[in-house]
Amino acid sequence: MTDDAQVLVQPARVRVPWRADTVWRTLSLIPFGEALLLAVFAPSYLPPLFSKPPDIIGIPFGFVLEVIILAWAALGARVIWTTKSQAMATLALVTTTGPAVPLLLVTPALILIMQNLEV
Repeated sequence: MTDDAQVLVQPARVRVPWRADTVWRTLSLIPFGEALLLAVFAPSYLPPLFSKPPDIIGIPFGFVLEVIILAWAALGARVIWTTKSQAMATLALVTTTGPAVPLLLVTPALILIMQNLEV
């Protein structure tokens, strides 16, 4: 018995993992650009960050807070740049980059308020 019927083989569909495109990567870098722009174009932005009190072990609290905020934003940027899941990138954007932007803006005000409330 001969097999004259040919079996058609369909190529397997390869699912390409999601990768962050330029828009996602740019959004993840907004806090760093904001910090740079504030430092360059707002000369009254930096002095409260380096004023004492308040301080933590001799380091101005405003500086410590800025470092923590930018480290948190860096963690989010790292997740966004390396993840293969759009849901994870969205979560990182909402929980790290989103809060970092307004916190960078209000940090000097928080420091000045803390100085005025000190007895």
